[in-house]
Amino acid sequence: MLTYLRVENLAVVEKAELSFSPEFNVLTGETGAGKSILINAIQLLMGKKFSDAVIRTGADKVVVEALFAFGETEIALRREVEPHKSLAFIDGHAVPFGQLKVKAASFFNIYGQRDHGFLLHPANHQTFLDEFSQHGPLLEQLAEKFRKAKKLQREWNDLSEKNTQAGERLAYLNFQLQEIENLNLKKEDEEIWNGRVKLLAAAETIIGKANSLMQEFDLNEQSVYNTLAQNRPHCEYLQSMFADFIPFHDEIERFYKFIPELSTYLNGLIGKLEYNENELNELEEKLLKLNKLKAKFKATLDQILELYEEMKTERDFLLQLNFSLVDKEKEIAGVLGEYRELLGRLRENRKKNAAGLSGLVVKELSRLEMKKAVFEVRCDEIEPTMDNLEEKGTDKLEFYFSSNPGQPAGRLSEVASGGELSRLMLVLKSIIRDETESTYIFDEIDAGIGGKTAEFVGEKLKRISAANQVICISHLPQIASFADRHFLITKEIKDNQTFSSAKILSRSERIKEIARLMAGTAINPDVLKAAERLLDKDRA
Repeated sequence: MLTYLRVENLAVVEKAELSFSPEFNVLTGETGAGKSILINAIQLLMGKKFSDAVIRTGADKVVVEALFAFGETEIALRREVEPHKSLAFIDGHAVPFGQLKVKAASFFNIYGQRDHGFLLHPANHQTFLDEFSQHGPLLEQLAEKFRKAKKLQREWNDLSEKNTQAGERLAYLNFQLQEIENLNLKKEDEEIWNGRVKLLAAAETIIGKANSLMQEFDLNEQSVYNTLAQNRPHCEYLQSMFADFIPFHDEIERFYKFIPELSTYLNGLIGKLEYNENELNELEEKLLKLNKLKAKFKATLDQILELYEEMKTERDFLLQLNFSLVDKEKEIAGVLGEYRELLGRLRENRKKNAAGLSGLVVKELSRLEMKKAVFEVRCDEIEPTMDNLEEKGTDKLEFYFSSNPGQPAGRLSEVASGGELSRLMLVLKSIIRDETESTYIFDEIDAGIGGKTAEFVGEKLKRISAANQVICISHLPQIASFADRHFLITKEIKDNQTFSSAKILSRSERIKEIARLMAGTAINPDVLKAAERLLDKDRA
């Protein structure tokens, strides 16, 4: 809440410093003394545009500085306005003006003849009724269903979009998969095919060389085998004569016995290796297609096989999309049903509490010299669909109002005057006590009232100040007497210039000021006594 406000060179205010109570503050003073200028200073912080004329004559700039306290946390806001230039500061650091505006707007609520934006927006009417009805837990449940439904809707939209594109994508995947499946590929195929092609291409050469070896080693009359056979007796004789010839004899004998084995192998090789042009052409065609696939996918055979599995998985997913969409629609319908059930409970509670709120507001307005006022809370019940779902429900609530007998109630934003809106806001704020420790500023909300009505307004303001800080500009003694801190705004003329100033009144000074509000300049002991009695009146 606002603890301190300093204003320099704003219109007739050369310099003013005000330290506010956390509860009920009243500013009084003669007409034209500059009471509303202090409100203008706060509006400067909140982003209101002013012309250069607001800068006091002879001064360079306007300075408005406000200090706020929230528990042990303090925040300082400052704005300086020079001709064609404006600077903003938060806690002494220069910031963009928009940042200062947002921060200040979150601290202040101004209600006056022209400052009643809250009541002009029907969305705020619903919020107010829900606060009055203490719908917090029910609204949180409804919001949770809203968020869940919207999440499911996004998932359905994503599936639906994929399903729309699935036909073209499936055709593409099937073509790619078929191209790979036609080759019936396995990891080792490339190596096997290349080896087989190499053999088939060299089959005639291999057979020729094998036959030549067989002829030379075994089949000819002059073959190695026949030559060794004829010379075996010589080797036997030399072995018997020389012991060191034995190893040579054994090697010759081993080779002699090995030649038939070699012939058998070569004969078998020739028997099973036959040149097959069709097989060769078929394998070369497979290798050609494989190489085209590798070039197309820029991948090895192993990578192509991995890609094949990925595409199969995606194809299966796309084929299941229709089933997934149906399942998702069932989920959405279930959550929407739960949302409708909660909304039905909320709707019934709103109807019940709307009647109670209307009666209470009408009763309170009658004490503000609006005895014939009509106040209604109307609800346009809108059945929820996924297209119109809202976090706080689909129904549209709005306040309707009439202050004139016989005049049907109309939309509050269309029929209520500024003064009526201000008094209505006063009643509503006194009914519900916010827990936000906000600062409420009421600018001459008491215009046009007096007597018991003025006392009733004071009571309302006092009630609001129990939970939220109130700053009120008033000209009524009944309201001023309720204040926890009373400021007097005065003006004087020096050297043809007007100066306004503000001061906190002591008890004796408050009595004099309340007497002035009661009787103007005709103050006498009786008026002072009446002012003292008003100040001391027990309002428990």
